[in-house]
Amino acid sequence: MSNVEYFYDLNYSLANEDTAFERGIVLKNKPSKILSVCGSGSRCFPLLHPEAKELHIVDLSIQQLHLARLREQTIKKLNHEEFLKFWGYAPYDIDQNISWRKEVFDGFKLDQGSEKYLTSLFEKLSWISPLYYGKWERTFIFFSKIVKKFLGAKTVEKIFSFETLEEQQEYMDNKFPSLRWMVILTILGNKAMFNALLYKGDFIKKNINESYVHYYSKAFSHLMRKVLTRKSFFLQLCFLGKIKHAEGNLVEASKDCFEMMKESLLTCQIYYHQNDLLSEINNHQNLDFISLSDVPSYFSGQIEKDFIQNLKPALSGNALIVNRNYLRIPEASRDGFEDIISNFSEEQKNEGVQMYRIEVLRAKK
Repeated sequence: MSNVEYFYDLNYSLANEDTAFERGIVLKNKPSKILSVCGSGSRCFPLLHPEAKELHIVDLSIQQLHLARLREQTIKKLNHEEFLKFWGYAPYDIDQNISWRKEVFDGFKLDQGSEKYLTSLFEKLSWISPLYYGKWERTFIFFSKIVKKFLGAKTVEKIFSFETLEEQQEYMDNKFPSLRWMVILTILGNKAMFNALLYKGDFIKKNINESYVHYYSKAFSHLMRKVLTRKSFFLQLCFLGKIKHAEGNLVEASKDCFEMMKESLLTCQIYYHQNDLLSEINNHQNLDFISLSDVPSYFSGQIEKDFIQNLKPALSGNALIVNRNYLRIPEASRDGFEDIISNFSEEQKNEGVQMYRIEVLRAKK
């Protein structure tokens, strides 16, 4: 399905999406059999709920699956506060609790391949948490240094100082250095820059009818005016280089989500698949929920045209498919499906990245 080299490595250690969106859908629909792209694992386990029976985690990268197995262990074996400490989520930091982290890791039950890889990773990091170690995360940490240089440290801190949306909007509309910000987006927000720093020539082939700068400025404008900045992990990564304010921790780090994941792991079977996404989906039947991430944005040719129709045999009668389109809307046949994204408008408005044109597809009855 894909020869995109970008997918064959440890690209994500935190997240490039706000899985609170998918979690909101799952909690409303209670799917029993779930299949999800792995990423770092933070986009899969929040899909768990007490009625889930199977969670299938799929990725081309074995490194991503190893990291997801580590997340599973930290959910199973640690309490909520320890989970935050282990990963270095705010109010903790990644370089704290180093000796404790090693001691805890030594007590985890991992398969031989995962244990070997993760031990090597932790030793390379001197037992600092790998929360920001993925290529994607390191790219945006690099961006944050440029942002701070252009905007100034005081401006960057000011952006995250607001407790109310009204105060934040007033600042963004009247005091934020918008011209300098647009210069930054022009420099950083383009295909050449992303290919040079991250995608190595595999960056998505854009087909939306707007410039990169307009696309990114629109997304950031929403985050800065419609969402409290402290609640967006993505904004914090882009401006601060890490999650400094706990309100922006990923949904997996919220106490409610953590406790539900922990409870659900007692009864839900977890399966890991190192495989091409579409090939793996074709191995299943009666899937109730499929989280595709933005993988279809990389499709082309006949695969792009047919992939939605080819999912049909794997679906249950009430299945939902969440597809995050990034810079490209796949030119695929959606015959027999309806997009019910409007049913989740509140979840969409509060999504903490805003870089995706999200579809929630359901087969027509």
